[in-house]
Amino acid sequence: MERYIVNQLLNLVSIPSVTGQEGEILFYLEEEFASKGVDFERQRVETGWYNILVGECEEPNYVIAAHVDTVPPMDGCPPKPVVDGDWVRGLGAADDKAAVAVMCALAVEFADSLKDKKVLFAFLVDEEKTGLGSMALVGNITAKGAVVLEPTELRICAFEAGSLELVVEVEGRAAHGSCVEEGQNSIHRAIEIISGFSQLSFVGKDYPGIGKSTYSVMSISSGDFELRIPHRCSFMVDFRLCPDEDVQRAVDELVDYLKRQGASYRFVDVSPGFCLSEDEEILRRLKESYWRALGKEPVIGGMKSWTDAEHFVRKGIPAVVFGPGQLWMCHTPDEGVNVKEVLDCYRILREFLDNM
Repeated sequence: MERYIVNQLLNLVSIPSVTGQEGEILFYLEEEFASKGVDFERQRVETGWYNILVGECEEPNYVIAAHVDTVPPMDGCPPKPVVDGDWVRGLGAADDKAAVAVMCALAVEFADSLKDKKVLFAFLVDEEKTGLGSMALVGNITAKGAVVLEPTELRICAFEAGSLELVVEVEGRAAHGSCVEEGQNSIHRAIEIISGFSQLSFVGKDYPGIGKSTYSVMSISSGDFELRIPHRCSFMVDFRLCPDEDVQRAVDELVDYLKRQGASYRFVDVSPGFCLSEDEEILRRLKESYWRALGKEPVIGGMKSWTDAEHFVRKGIPAVVFGPGQLWMCHTPDEGVNVKEVLDCYRILREFLDNM
């Protein structure tokens, strides 16, 4: 089964699956399951594509989920997977195709018992955009708990950061590029506004396992390389919030700041964080499975990024985030995953299923 997992990982990374273009990878998974006698169902999603569901689809006790989509490639991303010693490198290798490969192996191995164990495997679309795949899933099920597979270096993440993502537009006044006094440079104004974010009360807080609540400007657009002062600047910014942050209070404070600066804004995403209780059954079961599989205690940590787990928790389904890979490498030309870590993930989840 270990060779099967590595082969599946290489095959999956070879298939482009940018969000909104998941068709080829969905067809691949369906053909693979059909060839191995694994029953599956399609669950339609607003994107026009669908989730693939394997196991107990109506009344599961537990859900194991991974997403099949990736972000678009950057310059320098290898067009095909690269085997580099113990590593497989390529877009999506860690986020989230290593997890998908593990789930494929488990779906084949436990094909005849998932319904009896009341476990659902969910292969989700649209995680990298708006999470419509997980939103559709949780709208149709209840469950005792969920394991959402994402790159955590096999830390069991019992808490997740919240986020605010928005587009900000700043108006200036156009003038000839040499007439600085007569114009108002919108880029300079945007820089001043961005600098002021550090003074917001919800920025700079420290949360163990997450780090500081902070922000990052993801894109900025202004000017046209001509000798004129740019009169309009827009930028996208993402705020990482502590898991226990009052999200509405943070939104209100941010809106008040932007209005005082004379900027307009449009929120793209507002997601609260979460923190599971230590006595949640899903957390306890996964910790026990980790110990039985690897013979050591797991590290309990936090997830810095939004994941599909937030939709499960919002629905009232306790969820942990767990899986192979290092988050910092994901979405970049350096993305890769250590095969040993992938196989350890498989062993842990196999123990989890064996003890249902």
